[in-house]
Amino acid sequence: MYKRQPEALVAATDRVCERYAQDPGSGQRHYDPAIYGPVADGVLLTADPLEALAAGAGGAVELLVCHTTEEYWLLGAVGSSAKITSEEQLAAFAADFGLPASLVEGHRGRLPDAPHLDVYLSLCSGLLFAEYSTRLAEAHALAGGRVFLARFDRRRDRAGGRVRAWHCADIPFAFGNLHEESVHFLVGGPPGAADQELSRRMARAWAEFATHGEPGWAPLDGPAGNGATVRVWRTEPEEEADAARQPGGARRADGVRRAEGDRGAEHGFRDLWRTAGLPLLAP
Repeated sequence: MYKRQPEALVAATDRVCERYAQDPGSGQRHYDPAIYGPVADGVLLTADPLEALAAGAGGAVELLVCHTTEEYWLLGAVGSSAKITSEEQLAAFAADFGLPASLVEGHRGRLPDAPHLDVYLSLCSGLLFAEYSTRLAEAHALAGGRVFLARFDRRRDRAGGRVRAWHCADIPFAFGNLHEESVHFLVGGPPGAADQELSRRMARAWAEFATHGEPGWAPLDGPAGNGATVRVWRTEPEEEADAARQPGGARRADGVRRAEGDRGAEHGFRDLWRTAGLPLLAP
């Protein structure tokens, strides 16, 4: 039997993905042409994780769930996502994924001066990353499991543009390897003192959860966005700037939020997704 080298499989995959990327009529694959992913085949993955956790499959397993607040901006930065630059393209994207008009208009309302591309990237961030992570945590909590939810919201301005709180940017902070040159694209260059301090806090939380089951904030006790506790990771200067924008200028202790609304980083666009009635993409 003839065996292909791994490099040949990668090259073939790239050719297929490129055809999707060049064809606006190829549906969902046009926007994010990843052709491999988990499949709920009833054997290795017996059910959609959200449904399984909601049914109590997680049991007594404790979870620490974290996502960034601008996940999909990384895919835009590295050129692996479609470039949505017009109202017509944004409407076609929404139709291809079955997104209700209220969800699109809600994101546009939260980003009134943003270009079409940023509205698209924000929608993709929720659709493919943030909303699924949050619903997974909620499903485990509502089934009686113990779960801690966090969101990474650190940004950095640099020459050539802003480094956002995008996909994987939280990982070097949690593992304490910000000094590695290989991660500087993710975090915007060599770390400053505030970055190092944030990294120490995150690494300590992960270690405390792994050893004692207590990362330093309360577990999720209901749907995120309804006042549930969520840990928001930011640098000290970012926390101070955020506090200055709050009524009375009072800083909230150590980034732990029990929010009364849904408009900040602790809940992002949760209210829009929650009222849209949209089932997420399933494996």
